[in-house]
Amino acid sequence: MNIALVFPHYSHRHRRFEEDIDVVGREFGLMPPLGLAYAAAIMEQSGHTVIIIDANALRFSEEKTVKILREFNPDLIGFMLTVWTFQLTLSWIKYIKRHLNAPILVGNIQLQLYPEETFSHKEIDYGIIGSAQHSLPKLLSALEKNGSLEDIEGIVFRKNGKVVIHYPGSFYEDFNTLPFPARHLLPNQCYREVMSKRKNFTILMTSKGCPGKCSFCHIQNTPYSCRSPVGVADEIEQCYRKYNIREIDIFDPSFTIDRQRIIEICREIQNRKLDIHFSCRARIDQVDEELLAIMARTGFKKILYGIESGDQRILDTIKKGITIAQIQRAIVMTKAKGMKALGFFLIGAPEDTVESVKKTIRFAEQLKVDYAQFHKVMAKPCTELYEQVKVIMKRDYWREFVLGVAGEERLPSPWTGLTEKQIEDFTIRAYRSFYFRPGYLIDTLCNIKSFDEFARYARSAIGLMTVKSDVCFPVKG
Repeated sequence: MNIALVFPHYSHRHRRFEEDIDVVGREFGLMPPLGLAYAAAIMEQSGHTVIIIDANALRFSEEKTVKILREFNPDLIGFMLTVWTFQLTLSWIKYIKRHLNAPILVGNIQLQLYPEETFSHKEIDYGIIGSAQHSLPKLLSALEKNGSLEDIEGIVFRKNGKVVIHYPGSFYEDFNTLPFPARHLLPNQCYREVMSKRKNFTILMTSKGCPGKCSFCHIQNTPYSCRSPVGVADEIEQCYRKYNIREIDIFDPSFTIDRQRIIEICREIQNRKLDIHFSCRARIDQVDEELLAIMARTGFKKILYGIESGDQRILDTIKKGITIAQIQRAIVMTKAKGMKALGFFLIGAPEDTVESVKKTIRFAEQLKVDYAQFHKVMAKPCTELYEQVKVIMKRDYWREFVLGVAGEERLPSPWTGLTEKQIEDFTIRAYRSFYFRPGYLIDTLCNIKSFDEFARYARSAIGLMTVKSDVCFPVKG
C-alpha cells in the first residue's frame, strides 16, 4: 500500500486554552513529528511505501499538501491526534477528504479518551488505540486484502454505520522492540529549538511514562517503558552518521529515572566517540554530582528541570515531591559541571496567590537558571486538575470540544483565587522580568554562535516586548 502521513501546518495560531503565551508557542522550537515517524517505521517494516508530509516544518498550505498527495496517490492517509489541537487537525482532514478519496487513519492518545467522539466526524475511517506496534500491521494487512477487522485488538472502525471499538488487551508498549523512527522521511534540516546551537537538530525518545504523581500532569497515566542503553546509543549513532545530526534533545518526560541506565547510555555514547550536543529533561531529585559529571563528559549541554514553584507550599500541593533546598542544590551542581539549566515554572498552580506567584518569579531569577519557561496551568484531560474542572463546569469540556459542540474556552481554575487575567498578566510579566535583566541580555549576546541563533533570540525578544494579554475578564475583588 501507498501510505501518506500528514503533520498539518498549525501556523501557531494562539488558542484561548493554551498553556504558553503566543510568542513562546511560536518561537520556542520546531520539532519533528516523532509519533508519525515511529508509525512510518512500523509501516515500512510491514512492506508498505510511506511518505511523511511535515507541512508544519515546510510551511506547506493545505493546497500544496493536496498537490503532493495527488502525485503520490495514497491508498491511506494518516494523522496524529492530540485533544487540544484536534479541531485544527480535523480542518485539514476535511479539506483533504474533499479533494481525495483515500480513507483516513488516525491515532494517538485522543483515541483512548474519546474514540466515539472522534469518530462522530464522518471523515475519519480508521483509528489505532494504544500502541501501534502490533495492531497497525494487522489493520493494514486486513485493508490490503479486504479481510475482516473483527479479531484485531486496538483499532476503531465503522461497520454498518456504527462505530466499533476494539480496545487493546494492554496499553503497555515494549520500547526495545520498536523500530527507530523513520527519520529518512523527515526534513531534518528544518528542525530547531530557540536554544539550539547546532544543525542538524532533532528530538529523541529513550523512554515513555513517568512514576511521578504531579496533579497537573497527564503523563503519569502512561506505563513506563525504556529502550536498552545499547539500543539508545544505536539510534543516536544512526542520527549522527546517517542524518548528520549534531544536536539532540532527549524528549523523555524524565530521562534520569533509572540512574544506572543513564550511566550505561553515557558510556555507550562515549565509546562511540560521537560529537553530539545533548539536552534532556530531569527531575530535581534524580541527579547528583557524579551522574551530572558523567553526563557533562558525554556531551550534555542543557538539562531542563520541572521546578514549578518557588513556594514550598505550592510544591507540596501539586504533589511534586521535591523541596526548595533540592532545587537550589541541583541547579548549582548542574552549572558547576559546565551545563546550562532550564527551569519550567507554573503560573496559576493549585493554591497559587499573588504573593506566591511573585515569589516564584523572584526564585527563577535568584536561581540563576539559564533559561526559564512560565506555563499557565492548563486542565488537561486525564489529570487531577481536570477532574476538578469537570465538577465545577458540570460537563466534560474536552469531550464537547472533540465533538465540535464547544469552541475554544479558557477553562476555570477553581484551585486558585487568581483570575484568568491575573494568570495571563503574571505570565507575561514573568518572561519580561526574567529575560530583560541587563546582565542576562549581555551574557546571551556574548554566547550567540550564529546569525540564525541571533535571529531566533531577536524574534523572541520582540515578541515578548509586544505581546499583550488577550484576557478581558475583570479582576476578582
